[in-house]
Amino acid sequence: MTSSGSDGGRAPRAPRVLRVRWLVFVWIFAAAFIAYLQRTTLAVVAVPLTREAGFTTWQISWLFNAFLIAYTAFQVPGGLFGQRVGARRGTLACILLSVAGTAGFAFAPALATGTSLLALLAAARFITGVAQGPLFPINAGLVQAWFPPRRWALMNGLQVTGLSLGAAATQPIVSRLMSDHGWQAAVYATCVPGLALAAVWWWYVRDTPREHPAVLHAELTEIEGGEQPARARQFDWAAAGRVLADRNVLLLTLGYLLMNYVFYFFMNWSFTYLVEARKLTILQSGWLAAIPLVTGALCASLGGYLCDLACLRIGARWGFRIVPLVTLPLAAVLLSVAMRTESAYWAVAALAGCFGCAQMTEAPFWAAAFWVARDQASAATGVLNTGGNVGGIIGTFLVGYLASRYGWGAAFATGIGFALASGALWLLIDAERRVPARR
Repeated sequence: MTSSGSDGGRAPRAPRVLRVRWLVFVWIFAAAFIAYLQRTTLAVVAVPLTREAGFTTWQISWLFNAFLIAYTAFQVPGGLFGQRVGARRGTLACILLSVAGTAGFAFAPALATGTSLLALLAAARFITGVAQGPLFPINAGLVQAWFPPRRWALMNGLQVTGLSLGAAATQPIVSRLMSDHGWQAAVYATCVPGLALAAVWWWYVRDTPREHPAVLHAELTEIEGGEQPARARQFDWAAAGRVLADRNVLLLTLGYLLMNYVFYFFMNWSFTYLVEARKLTILQSGWLAAIPLVTGALCASLGGYLCDLACLRIGARWGFRIVPLVTLPLAAVLLSVAMRTESAYWAVAALAGCFGCAQMTEAPFWAAAFWVARDQASAATGVLNTGGNVGGIIGTFLVGYLASRYGWGAAFATGIGFALASGALWLLIDAERRVPARR
């Protein structure tokens, strides 16, 4: 019999370690959420803009693409900028400039009408695109610095969950604010959380775990075990050049370009599609258009978890391939179902499944870029997201043109082909062949 003061022979429990990296990730998640809350607002306010300002669907597509052109152009330069100045400073600059561009969009009707208004709105969207272009490449380097490799796919999936939830929240929140207070007040409202995040970001986030005063030795050991470097990623023109020319990085980029046609249909056009093609009201469309985005948010994290698990079980080559090889063909099938069904509600269900399948591939694309370019995550993901947003530019123009000229069915059929081609490209991607290290 043990004495009353005995612990029964059990070893004393180690004190719990505050894992600062998860709190840092909360703010990475928030940055993704708020960025998409601001950028997706146009997908909702496009309807009153068309009615009040007399803009056509084709003109609205130019507003979408004013953002996308700047966003795409600043992916690689933004990633390199982030590696030079660090994620703390770089992301803060992105957040503040995005707030300025968003507020400018709401203020533009006070300055002009007609064609001049369209030009001012496009300029404001361009500024927002410049601001947000570097955001995800910069924060990719932050994720790589703060988490061990076995968690890279999951953390990227969770970040995509954040941006998808931001886009999903936009539809009902902005449509309600717009109905009650007008579209300009709704746009201004999206600036408030951005300003709050900027203050918290500067206070709490650091570029690496070793720079953060709250990180203990136990957590450093967890993060820096295995192959995870302890140092900050450094700007290196030679290393960046090798990333830009790497075969697997370029294949990932092309596959991501094709997949993003599907992604940007949901980001930019699903609300308009439900109003115009399915004849739903603005409030109905606001809630129903959020369903695919919420589904995509959940599936993005699931895709990251399954990708990490597959890499652990069967290795990097097939571990990264297996999720996209299954889900992208399934996304094409579901897009075909949405195109053919008579019921608006069944169409929303099929679209939700389609977007969920597409979003399950986000983590494999981004984590594979991490894996291939181990010390240059910001540069590699800058290239990757450049390709993805070229796909968005092509898709935004193409959907606007096809929907106006031939109907929504033609736009859906193009998306089916792009999804199948993106899936097929994964058979050529080999994440085990890494970018050569610095010589």
